[in-house]
Amino acid sequence: MRITSSRQRNAVSEGMALGLLMCGRHSLPWNKVGIDLAFEGAWRSWQYRSRFPQVNTDIAHGSDGVWVVTRADERKHTTNFFWDTSGREIAIYARPTWVEEDVDPDEAAGLIDGDVPAEGWRELAADFLRRFER
Repeated sequence: MRITSSRQRNAVSEGMALGLLMCGRHSLPWNKVGIDLAFEGAWRSWQYRSRFPQVNTDIAHGSDGVWVVTRADERKHTTNFFWDTSGREIAIYARPTWVEEDVDPDEAAGLIDGDVPAEGWRELAADFLRRFER
C-alpha cells in the first residue's frame, strides 16, 4: 500500500524520535545548521530511504533537515512520539501510548508507516548523531 506524502513525512520524523530514544537521547540542542547537515548526510546513506520518496523529494527541493526531523509536532497525527521545538532544546515526548510504560522499540516501530524495523531507525539516528556531534 502506498503511503501518503504527509504520512511519509510524519513517519520519518517519528522514526527519528524513536531512533534517538534508542540511542539514549531525549532532546537535541537547538543548532539548525548542525541538524540540517547531519540529517541530510545520514539520510543520503540510509538503507531505507527509498521507502519515503516524498522526503527524498522534499530534501532535494531544499527542505531543511531540522524541519524534516521535527515535523511530527504535538498537532500531527502520530502514534508514538512528537517533537517540541519551542525551547532552547528540541525535545521528544511520548504520546499516551507510552506514558504508562517503557517504550518497546519493536512495537513502536511497528506502529510507524514504512515497515522499517526499530534497528533501522536506530541506525539512522546513530549516523545522525555521529555527524551532529563532530
